[in-house]
Amino acid sequence: MKTKGFTLVELVVACTLLIMLSTIATTSTFNFVQATANLKAQYNNIQNIMALHSALVQAKMHYATDLALESTNPSFAGEAKNEIQNVWNIWAQQNDNSGLIARLITPDPALTDLPLAPLNPPSRSYLPTSRNGVQITDMNTLLKAFQLTDNGTPTGNPVATISVGPMLDVTSGMRPTLPIIDWRSGTPQEIQF
Repeated sequence: MKTKGFTLVELVVACTLLIMLSTIATTSTFNFVQATANLKAQYNNIQNIMALHSALVQAKMHYATDLALESTNPSFAGEAKNEIQNVWNIWAQQNDNSGLIARLITPDPALTDLPLAPLNPPSRSYLPTSRNGVQITDMNTLLKAFQLTDNGTPTGNPVATISVGPMLDVTSGMRPTLPIIDWRSGTPQEIQF
């Protein structure tokens, strides 16, 4: 006579299968959540890189324009040409990007009457003076202000590098280049823009 119900073996097999399926589902869900979080973080980093790139391009373009306009002013023509040829482009060749960023924050002090400066009154800075609660005073604070840090906040350590590049110099034939931002150089998460 057969009784109704499950045998112990059938119950053990059913429970084992349920545990295996729930483990697979949990692992898949966890992996999906992790992948989504990584994509969101990468998206935020790309947005910050694009915002910084835009600010750098505009700052460099405006400074170059002011220097070009100033080079037609007889009082400052020599100083403006010297700024392009012997300061900016020499520093660009030497990869002194910290110096170039500092120049965009505080333009050549000898050029007191740049035509379109200041862009950010009352300072003479071509870059924003602050962002996300961070005062921009040098390259590190610039990277922190745009949250290009190890933890994605203004308080983290910068993990990006900036290459500003030369300005147009017709006398030497030097062509201008766009700034390059390299985030997490040499890692699998590296992004260049």
